[in-house]
Amino acid sequence: MLPRPVVRSGRGMFRAARTMAHMVPPTRLTWKQLSPRPDAAKGTPCERSSHGISFIQNEAGSRLIVYGGENIARTSVDPSQALWAADVQGDSWSWRALSCDGPAPRVAHAQAAVGSSVYIFGGRCGIAMDEKPLNDLWVLDCHCEPGKESWSQVQLAAGSDDPPEPRSFHRMIAVSSDLYVFGGCGTSGRLADLHKFDTVKKTWHNLGKSKLLRGRGGPNLLHLKSDRLAVIAGFAGEETNDGHAYDLKQGAWEASALEGLTDLRPRSVCIPISLPGDKALIFGGEVNPSDLGHEGAGGFENDVAVLDGTTGALLSSIPSSSGWPVERGWADGAAGEAIKGLTGRFYVFGGLTGDDQNPKRLNDLWQCDVE
Repeated sequence: MLPRPVVRSGRGMFRAARTMAHMVPPTRLTWKQLSPRPDAAKGTPCERSSHGISFIQNEAGSRLIVYGGENIARTSVDPSQALWAADVQGDSWSWRALSCDGPAPRVAHAQAAVGSSVYIFGGRCGIAMDEKPLNDLWVLDCHCEPGKESWSQVQLAAGSDDPPEPRSFHRMIAVSSDLYVFGGCGTSGRLADLHKFDTVKKTWHNLGKSKLLRGRGGPNLLHLKSDRLAVIAGFAGEETNDGHAYDLKQGAWEASALEGLTDLRPRSVCIPISLPGDKALIFGGEVNPSDLGHEGAGGFENDVAVLDGTTGALLSSIPSSSGWPVERGWADGAAGEAIKGLTGRFYVFGGLTGDDQNPKRLNDLWQCDVE
């Protein structure tokens, strides 16, 4: 077995996982905190967690869409705070509050973008886990110029499977024109099921449950270059670091669990980022659950786990350094625009930090360039 070499750079430290069979080039991360110009009428988004963000880039411009979440534990943000855009022109960012009729504000929904459309699914409007869980699907049309975005509820076509059961703290990812939803917390407990929504045909497809994973909330869901979906970690009564892959070409869960995750610190409610290159990332998350449940704040991380973009195995763990975002969970992030010379770029907004005595919700916005 190879030793665990450490390579230092000016932007952090690369630590090879014990499961690596060979050295890989260090992954370098450059973090930058963004300070968008406030909206003239409403200022900036309130601090929040359990929200969603998506990146949109089209002829009308580039923008981040922030939706939903909680400013007080388990309580949806005020409708006037529910929907925001961060518009960018060059290096100049500005916040813009959106006030278009749409879904009820909610906590712990799942969110993903297909082209210039931002989809949200599920979440909940009530305080208790079994109170007012949702399984509605909405789409925000961002094809238009900024300021003319509009919501519509998606109507299912004939022949669709039933929608996934109501849930919160699940994960959704877009692959081409399809949406995939995994896990979360339902009225009867934690879930380990996978569903596909075809945004062209407007049909749901039940892809079955993982037989190797316990039901879980706050999982990571990544699209690998091997055209597989990787479910990694999440909270299943305890923080986990296991994983299972669904083969999109074969249309089936794989027979064995993902390998190479032994050295991943167990965690949940992280930010998973699928990159176009040969790596995927998991940022931060909760590593020790709170004694107060969702009313408190557990132990959080702000490290970055670097995964093999084909196999899903852990390649390295990059501990935080000066100039990084603070530790957090219940945040969200989105892969950004393609930049020449970079492996990728992603954004992080908000989340929960602190501890049970002093939980603190955040409204900071960060950009991270990956080399």
